[in-house]
Amino acid sequence: MKKSVTLLTACILCAAGIAIGACADEVVEKIQAEVRPDFTVKIDGEVKTFKSADGKTFYPILYEGTTYLPLRAIGNIMGKTVYWYEADKLVELKDEGSTVTDADVIVPDKNNNGNNGNNGNNGNNGNNGNGSGQLNAGLTPTADEITLDKAKSIAFEKAGVTEADVTLTKARLEMDDGIRKYDIEFVDLRMDSKSVEYSAEIRASDGVLIDWDIDEKYMVGGGSGGTANAASGEITADQAKAIALQKAGLSEADVTGMKVETDMEHGAKRYEVEFRQGRKEYSAEINAADGSIVKWEAEND
Repeated sequence: MKKSVTLLTACILCAAGIAIGACADEVVEKIQAEVRPDFTVKIDGEVKTFKSADGKTFYPILYEGTTYLPLRAIGNIMGKTVYWYEADKLVELKDEGSTVTDADVIVPDKNNNGNNGNNGNNGNNGNNGNGSGQLNAGLTPTADEITLDKAKSIAFEKAGVTEADVTLTKARLEMDDGIRKYDIEFVDLRMDSKSVEYSAEIRASDGVLIDWDIDEKYMVGGGSGGTANAASGEITADQAKAIALQKAGLSEADVTGMKVETDMEHGAKRYEVEFRQGRKEYSAEINAADGSIVKWEAEND
């Protein structure tokens, strides 16, 4: 039987933000605690779940009879951005921005080989070309690693575009399977009939491109079936919508945010259908050749 942990947040909300610093005379100590997926967190009667930067669910921690939540979860609850100041070992929760990583914004040590936020973390102040500074939150590059700007230029050169041509959706240094690498993602929306999404993984130590992916999505206009024509023998966008709505047990009048796009997967054309009903989000991938549902998701946000 799940245990319920009800949090009273009113007493912790404050406009100025919360800062937690490390004391110089404190000793870092390793402890043993329990991760408790059987604990349910409720806020004002509503069950809450919390996600890490890579989409994994994390759970309350029990230590010596006290239940703890990661600071990222506290930031989610309070609607605050989590800042990490490397030099001072200081965590600050502030009323700005949106959560991206466990620390939404990492402010590096200015005395650490000149990494003052302008050579790989310049996104922390919005200087990444599209004004979205949160994109660059992540690990801080070392002196012998390439910068974030260099990683972006490698990805743009591979795609044959400039930063002015695209919308950058992700750009940060992270650790994956013991490898420090830059994860760069951007979208080219200049063509009326389709968008092109690029994804690059670049090794931080030497700038080698270790993974590259291009995804072309053919537009099918806002929710009416749009301008893309189905080939002979294929279902139409409207038929794909009807299939997805039938699967959900809903009518188009019941939902909002209806979106239909076409995509090519291993040479096969698919319709990607998305819509919402209240707090529930539905997503379907439907084979254009025969109308079969290839992938289906329905989850609460």
